[in-house]
Amino acid sequence: PPPPAASHLLLAMAGRAGSSRGGAAGGRGGGGGHERIDFLAKSHELKTNCAFSVKIMENFKIRSDHLLGEIKADEKGIEDYEGEILRLKQRKEFLKKRIVQNQDWAAHYDKEFGPFVAKYDEFMKQMDILYKNAKVKHADGLKLLMEHFDYHPEFKRWSDTFSAVPFKPM
Repeated sequence: PPPPAASHLLLAMAGRAGSSRGGAAGGRGGGGGHERIDFLAKSHELKTNCAFSVKIMENFKIRSDHLLGEIKADEKGIEDYEGEILRLKQRKEFLKKRIVQNQDWAAHYDKEFGPFVAKYDEFMKQMDILYKNAKVKHADGLKLLMEHFDYHPEFKRWSDTFSAVPFKPM
């Protein structure tokens, strides 16, 4: 800021400039239409306005940088989503192909594997008959052991000469 003496000097010069115009309304104190300018107040107002302008610009820069950072983060997020969408589309195509393959396999299953399934069912029926026969023979064998060797399936006596583990097939 200018020194106080200089600002009073400017005020005095501004006052003389208004009075030197002449005319009926002009003159010292005649109020010739000019007001005195308070340069000290005006310079303070100018500094304040400049400071506010600088602060506004700094706030704008800070917010602008913050928004640019958010924009970059959003662009990266978009790239990530696009990559994920691409992977999902590829997976979808792969699964569609697998579905077609599985449907073809299921359609041919009855023709190609049907006879094997029928043979397996027949085999299981035969095994059931054989197992039932084996259970009957096992029970007959236990009866034979009880009659001829004095075998008791529930417990072994101290005088028994024959030993076996009791077992009954299901």
